[in-house]
Amino acid sequence: MRPRSASPDSTVPATASPSVVRPAIVYALLFGAVAAYAPYISVYLRSTGLDLETVGVLVALQAAVSLVAAPAWGAIADRRGDVRAPVLVASLIAAAAAILLATVSGPLLIAGSIVLLATGMAGIIPMVDSRAVRLVGRRDRFGRARAWGSAAFIVIAFATGAAIGRFGPVGMFALYAPLLVATGVAAFALLRLPGDDHRGRSPETRSRGGGTLSALSAFSLTTIVEAIRQPIIGRFFVGSVIVWTAFATLQTFVSLRVVQLGGDATAVGATWSLGALVEIPLMFAFPNLARRFGVERLLMVGAIAFALRAAGVALVSSPWLVVAVSPLAGVAFAFFYVGTVTWVAGALPRHVQATAQGIFTGTAVSIGAIGGAIIGGVIAGTISLPALFGVAAVGHALGAIVVWQAIGRRPMQAVPVSASAEAAVAARPAPEA
Repeated sequence: MRPRSASPDSTVPATASPSVVRPAIVYALLFGAVAAYAPYISVYLRSTGLDLETVGVLVALQAAVSLVAAPAWGAIADRRGDVRAPVLVASLIAAAAAILLATVSGPLLIAGSIVLLATGMAGIIPMVDSRAVRLVGRRDRFGRARAWGSAAFIVIAFATGAAIGRFGPVGMFALYAPLLVATGVAAFALLRLPGDDHRGRSPETRSRGGGTLSALSAFSLTTIVEAIRQPIIGRFFVGSVIVWTAFATLQTFVSLRVVQLGGDATAVGATWSLGALVEIPLMFAFPNLARRFGVERLLMVGAIAFALRAAGVALVSSPWLVVAVSPLAGVAFAFFYVGTVTWVAGALPRHVQATAQGIFTGTAVSIGAIGGAIIGGVIAGTISLPALFGVAAVGHALGAIVVWQAIGRRPMQAVPVSASAEAAVAARPAPEA
């Protein structure tokens, strides 16, 4: 079958010495941290005495901050031409916020800690993604580096479950904060490209705090609007928001559903880890699958798998049946997330990649998380959790249709960025790698 996507090497130049190992180490630490947080944060917040609606609002608050913070970090990284220092700073901010969240009590202090956590955490994944795509040499090899994050997710999710079993929900932070610090240090040490040190010493980079202040002054919500005004980009963005909204309605409350059905921390860890286990071989196979079937079709498979998983969770009545349908989440995430990063890497210019990835894997996910958490909290609190998951299944199906309308009917091409968007995103020419 003739692939629908452009050549994997057509828009993202290879580095001088392509490496999967270096970004793989960073991904292992980063998604180890995610594994200590994502499956258990709703359980932790619930343990502080908050009701389901408030849990949903706090998750939405984190997403609201991430909505702007993710592309803002990307703008700083694009301005500098090097993601390493921004990732290190963001990781340290997030680690400090995690320690604060573990020690405070009361809705206002918890909310303040979550705002600080989101400020740091929001930009880390998109910035690492944008650099990893360049380090691996061909954008379709990105999944092979990212797969190690899924492998680490499995190990740390179960380790965190054990810590929670021994110390209570607060035990999650014993792994989360140190892994965030390790991620920042590893990213700074391992994600170097040729020319990074030269750029760091250049007068332009040193001026105005290394370009950070000028990058932030150039960045605004107009940056996002300008980027998504391109017809294909805009429709794909809308479809992504719908998919991630449906995703958030399930992910925010699936752990609580497992507990509600009588499952323990081990069952919660298994619910999240089996999906990650399935992701690993699919991410390694992504380059071959993309060349054969096209990135666009793999995105569709991912969205449909999300819908099937949500429908399955809505229908089951045992915690271990929730676990049984969780492998569909691995199929969905591997194809939709890796497909999105791969498609964006091939569709937009290199010198706006960190911002572009921030828009699609930061802003789109954050908008989805805001809507999903609030809608999910209302539905879960007033009707039932199974009804919530049924709504999520319908949302995923709708998102799949919109994404297919945007990118599924045409081979991928590089999408030009408007002059105003380029000026806002990258206020100087692309640095030499």
